[in-house]
Amino acid sequence: MPVQNNNNNNKFRYSIRVTVVSVFIFANILTASIAIGLQYYFSKSMATESALSLYNTTAENTRNYLATLDSKAVNTSKILSKYSNLIEGGWIKGQSRELFAQVLQNNPVFYAIYVGFDNGDLYELINLDSDPIVRNHYNALPQDRWIVVSIINKDGQRTRRYEFYDSAFKLRVFSEENSNYYANERPWFTNAKTDQTFKTDPYLFQILKVPGQTYSTVIPSTGAVLAIDIASTSLSRYLSAQKLSKDSEIYLHKSGGEIIATNLAQQQSDILLDVKPIALSSQQKSFIDKHPVIRISNSMDWAPIDFAVSGLPKGYVVDVVSIIAKMTGLQFQYINGFNWPQLVEKFKYQELDMLQAIYRNAENERRGIVSKPFLTLPFALITKPDVATITQLTSLNDRKLAIVKGWSITNDLVYNFPKINIIEFATLKEVIEAVRRGEADAGLDVREILHHVAQQFFIDDIKYHDDLSFQSTELPDDLHFLLQHGNSELAAIINLAISNITPKKQQALKSKWFERKDKISNKVNNGIVPYAEFIIATNNVDPENTFSMTEIEGVEYFVFSKTIGSQAQQGDVFSIITPVDKILDESLNEVKFSIAVTVVCLLLMLPISWFFASPIVNPIRLLAKQNDKIKMRRFNEIRQVESSITEIHELSVSLTDMSDAIQKQEQVQQELLDSFIRVISQAIDDKSPYTAGHCERVPKLAIMLADFAANSNERPFSGFSFDESERREFSIAAWLHDCGKVTTPEHIIDKGTKLEVIYNRIHEIRMRFEVLWRDAEIDYLKALNEEPDNLALLTERLRDKKASLVDDFEFIANANVGGEFMAAKDIERLKALSAITWQRYFDDTLGLSPIESARCQPYLGDFPVTENLLMDKAVHIIERDHEVAFDAKFNIKMDVPQHLYNNGELYNLSISRGTLTKEDRFKINEHIISTIKMLESLTFPPELAKVPRYASTHHETMKGTGYPRKLSAKDLSIPERIMVVADIFEALTAADRPYKTAKPVSVAIDILYKMALDNHIDMDIFKLLLSSGDVV
Repeated sequence: MPVQNNNNNNKFRYSIRVTVVSVFIFANILTASIAIGLQYYFSKSMATESALSLYNTTAENTRNYLATLDSKAVNTSKILSKYSNLIEGGWIKGQSRELFAQVLQNNPVFYAIYVGFDNGDLYELINLDSDPIVRNHYNALPQDRWIVVSIINKDGQRTRRYEFYDSAFKLRVFSEENSNYYANERPWFTNAKTDQTFKTDPYLFQILKVPGQTYSTVIPSTGAVLAIDIASTSLSRYLSAQKLSKDSEIYLHKSGGEIIATNLAQQQSDILLDVKPIALSSQQKSFIDKHPVIRISNSMDWAPIDFAVSGLPKGYVVDVVSIIAKMTGLQFQYINGFNWPQLVEKFKYQELDMLQAIYRNAENERRGIVSKPFLTLPFALITKPDVATITQLTSLNDRKLAIVKGWSITNDLVYNFPKINIIEFATLKEVIEAVRRGEADAGLDVREILHHVAQQFFIDDIKYHDDLSFQSTELPDDLHFLLQHGNSELAAIINLAISNITPKKQQALKSKWFERKDKISNKVNNGIVPYAEFIIATNNVDPENTFSMTEIEGVEYFVFSKTIGSQAQQGDVFSIITPVDKILDESLNEVKFSIAVTVVCLLLMLPISWFFASPIVNPIRLLAKQNDKIKMRRFNEIRQVESSITEIHELSVSLTDMSDAIQKQEQVQQELLDSFIRVISQAIDDKSPYTAGHCERVPKLAIMLADFAANSNERPFSGFSFDESERREFSIAAWLHDCGKVTTPEHIIDKGTKLEVIYNRIHEIRMRFEVLWRDAEIDYLKALNEEPDNLALLTERLRDKKASLVDDFEFIANANVGGEFMAAKDIERLKALSAITWQRYFDDTLGLSPIESARCQPYLGDFPVTENLLMDKAVHIIERDHEVAFDAKFNIKMDVPQHLYNNGELYNLSISRGTLTKEDRFKINEHIISTIKMLESLTFPPELAKVPRYASTHHETMKGTGYPRKLSAKDLSIPERIMVVADIFEALTAADRPYKTAKPVSVAIDILYKMALDNHIDMDIFKLLLSSGDVV
């Protein structure tokens, strides 16, 4: 009902401006003396805001610096790669060196610019001023400014050449050494693309031996790749130089939490403090002198055993290698930046001397020399929390087990547990995520590693199965080093060092890496940011409000996280965390007294302010309540708010007018939608007399039953109710429950006999009997002409033959009609009759449509052709023109017949019940799939969100045998169960179907009762139907 406006034009009103100004002037007179006295105290509050503003500005500047650095690296690599005179004759041109130097001078944080060639050669210009660690590493003199590094094949030997230049590129000194470095094998080379900049994850720079990241891009038409290095030490040094609170922690990290750089210093390990050199033979000492550097692998993500933090090697094995190095004097060069299969490949081609953290098995023994074990680690399983405890690996037979790709015991698992479906993932984190998502039933790895990685990434919704048995199968659980077959002397030294690692030292290593420690206490040593809030903030970043306050272990922190826009892969994340009290304590202590005084003054002024604010606040609040009613579409409750303020009065009038307009528009839209729905339903009912008024009657029956259920006091329906919105939602679903039938062919819906397609093929069968009838008469006349004396006998034979033909045709015709059951003996009789032959004298491939001709093979033989009375020909099979596939989100579980249609005569006549083949039945049932697709593609408002679900479940059963989703009682709501009963009841009692007569209500009720007993329909809904006399 439209809202009446009670507009009183004679009532005196004044503007809101007069009201506000009057109150403001009066309040200022009252508070002026207090404001002057409190000015000093309020200035302290301003100081606090200023401190926060400075913090925010500093953080933004730091973020912008890092974003600019990232952008510069991306853009510089792209611009340099387009420089036309960069390469000539397969090598760097002379002026390119000056160009690189100019770029490095303009970008002092860039460690180096270099070009890798497709033959593995490298040209690199190193910026000695990029970081003090660079100058120290190369032992450069103060006057040195640049180092040119070139790696080429020289006289058949791979050679690395260092050239030290001053700022004017005057060569001071050079040196050469053998090298096994090939640029074309590095990830920055292999992943580079034209017109795009590839950014590596942090890894250990091959020459500098410090971690960093590389930006690379392909130089067009050369096969070479240009790259820029930025050392993580430069970023960390910049972060440490920021003038924030001394307690602030700054991190540059990946969106998954992997640290790239931080202002926190790496915690120094004391694991080597009491390690002493061991006694070596002269032969062993000689070997060490001749082989000063041993190349050893370093995985990136097998924490806490072997991993890298911002490219810096870490982990239990790294500490073991450090102990061996101190004991023996060996020097180890870590090679990282590759995944495990790539490291194994490098070992295979002798690009690595040692492969660390492997299991002893036949495959590894073939690859090289296996050292003594240095660590024993039991295996464990992870599953979802609701999985029962698993103690035997064989419990996973016929289930999916996730492991890390390339694991050395994979072949052992496959061989010993062939019934387990093993799935491989690139990293252990992906294994855990696969288990959490349900893609795998369980994940297998070392127990300590599983616990460590889960804690590292703040994963607490998995269950560990630590007490795991492999029964009679023994899988290796000792970790070893793998050395090249020719390195037996090195293997002996390694084994000697391992034997000399004391039990106390072994326990110290285990305590350091395997004890369950608080991540925050470990800070950056794990390689992952120690605060889950950074990862949460990254996923929910608000560009307008990058600050948030959170409580961690009882301490409040300011958290700042923001994604740095990057043109190379996904952006990195810049995060800061600072204790709140470190920023606010000093300012807050100074303003405590001013706050107390201010509160007292405000309390004294509150009654006065309240009184003078009432003329504005009260009407506004009432208008807000009216607006809430509009939001909830309670239009009939809208009332005009009276106010003496002109603007508020006009706003109230406008609000009521708007309410009327919205209400009318909503009614028009609903009527339009309802009209469309009814038009669609009417079209479906009019499409075929076999559906008649089904789409119109089902909604009426369903709504009546739903109303009875909502009003019922019976226990099954005590918690069920329908408001007007839900009732409309259910009604629309009922009207649209068969909308998919617009796609069902009419000849399938209307198939009244078994042989019917577009027409009833019984007439073809009858015509063959006519032919056989004529053949019998012809045979009779021929025989009579030859034997005139046997007239009586031949006449009797002809009469018997015709009687048999009449009986056989009547049998076939009756079989064609279909029924509730066809006996096996009748089917055998059909097969026997199909063996009767007749002569065809005409080509049955003539006069066909193009589609029919495509299905027929031309007949090249002689006529006549002998054919059977009933035939299942190849041409009767109509194949599908495309594969039937259901979108997984619809959860459709229907068996799809092999063929689209099978029109075989014997095949169709042998249908045991009804007139439909399994192909016909699927085509009819397919209408519900069309219903789902049609309705799911529509954008329903929230109050109609269940329409697709309600409309598509009326063919489901309580026992899970229905279609299309095979839902069971636990999946079906009361409205869905009502729809099932309404649909069946209408189909049974409909009196306007040409293929059947209406069943009496008593018969329909009896059928429904049997269906309820069979758990096909809901017994409670069936009883509700019986008790609702109006419906029946």
